[in-house]
Amino acid sequence: MDRIQKLEKEINNLRKALQEKESELFEMKRNWMPVHPNNNLNQEDAAQLQQHNLKNVTKVYYGDKLPKWAIERYSRQILLPDIGVQGQEKLCAAKVLVVGAGGLGCPASVYLAGAGVGEIGIVDYDSVDLTNIHRQILHTERDQNTSKAESAADTLRSINSHIKITPYTVQLDSNNALGIASRYDVILDCSDNVPTRYLLNDVCAIAKKPLISGSALKMEGQLTVYGYRADRNHNEKDLSHQGPCYRCVFPNPPPAEAVGSCSANGVAGPVPGVIGALQALEAIKLIVGQTHEKLLVGRLLIFDGEDVTFRTVKLRPRNSQCAACSESPTITRLVDYEAFCKAQAKEKDLDLQILSPEYRITASQLEEQLKKLILEVDSNQKERHLLVDVRSEAEFNMCRIDGAVNYPIDQFRGDKVDEILRMVNDKNQVTFVCRRGNDSQIAAKMVIDLIDEEHKGNVKDLVGGLHAWSDSVDRDFPIY
Repeated sequence: MDRIQKLEKEINNLRKALQEKESELFEMKRNWMPVHPNNNLNQEDAAQLQQHNLKNVTKVYYGDKLPKWAIERYSRQILLPDIGVQGQEKLCAAKVLVVGAGGLGCPASVYLAGAGVGEIGIVDYDSVDLTNIHRQILHTERDQNTSKAESAADTLRSINSHIKITPYTVQLDSNNALGIASRYDVILDCSDNVPTRYLLNDVCAIAKKPLISGSALKMEGQLTVYGYRADRNHNEKDLSHQGPCYRCVFPNPPPAEAVGSCSANGVAGPVPGVIGALQALEAIKLIVGQTHEKLLVGRLLIFDGEDVTFRTVKLRPRNSQCAACSESPTITRLVDYEAFCKAQAKEKDLDLQILSPEYRITASQLEEQLKKLILEVDSNQKERHLLVDVRSEAEFNMCRIDGAVNYPIDQFRGDKVDEILRMVNDKNQVTFVCRRGNDSQIAAKMVIDLIDEEHKGNVKDLVGGLHAWSDSVDRDFPIY
């Protein structure tokens, strides 16, 4: 263990030294911009060059702000009429903030870095976990337990050393969001929770920044552009045009229980890859000056990975009375968005407290009870301990405690509830388990509310769920 800790410390020191050298290299390259390489010639050399040029009919010109290396590096996109030299100059001068270095933020920032966006900020409070790597392509196995923002920044620097990468290892909230976002031209919402979506929308409405919002879950992804303002684009014919913001479309947040997540519901890795790449594309188009007709302004792109189809639906138009983006907004400062949405921005910290302590049991206590029952079982045994696993069938098939039965929470009603009630009334002990100890409380409370007072004590919930079981009882039990 000491050797492992020593190696980890050495590696962290080496990474820090490498990061400092990369920053030094970036500053040197940024200051060395050979746009006019002949300005520093002495008189003799300049005279010789002038004589040489007089003898040559052909002279070489290139973008006013693009050095030779940029012409060569970005040539494939400069060839596009919609980008060209002027578009590339805009990209090199642009600043984009990517909120979330996960399944959406990783592919989005890869293509922004590849396109030569001058400065990319990456916000993420979380650390790299093994379960991230199947879709979060900037992170590798060796990055586990390190900052996602730092890991993403390191990889992006290796992709393009000519751009500036700024990691923010903080959770975006009402205290820091406006200060960070105001430094950038375009914001990409690559988050995975509703409070952050409302936070970013209000930040962009106050700071008058466009917001490119993506989401991905299971086999489906969505993408749109919020808060577009035509007066920021000289290519627009109607400079008064404004697209809707997130609050125009969703003035009120959905119930917390109606919102899914990748960790709870799963996601196919390529789905956020598709949406993240398209977020980068929309950002590039916006930066180079494409008009709202060519952007996803007022339109929602829906990708269905099941049958690999794309479709767009028209969104509600901008609400002239919108609390955030109207001419007379009522939202002029940022609020507590977790309280507003009645949901947490940090999914990993989710810890519901529905049941009182007498209806809860720890992993160690459950293990002791199960062992006791095994020793006491004989032909006359009438009471037994039933473990009811309320995870989905797919999760139950991945891993389970021996002897558990599967009653998925989204199907726990009617006959299934009646069956559990009969068992409890027959003096059987019933313990509900799930992944983290949240859904199990919901199921347990449903039964407790329906049974007689004398039998309520036979219903329990496993505190901390199967994560706690793995931590306290069985280290070989997989965590996901």
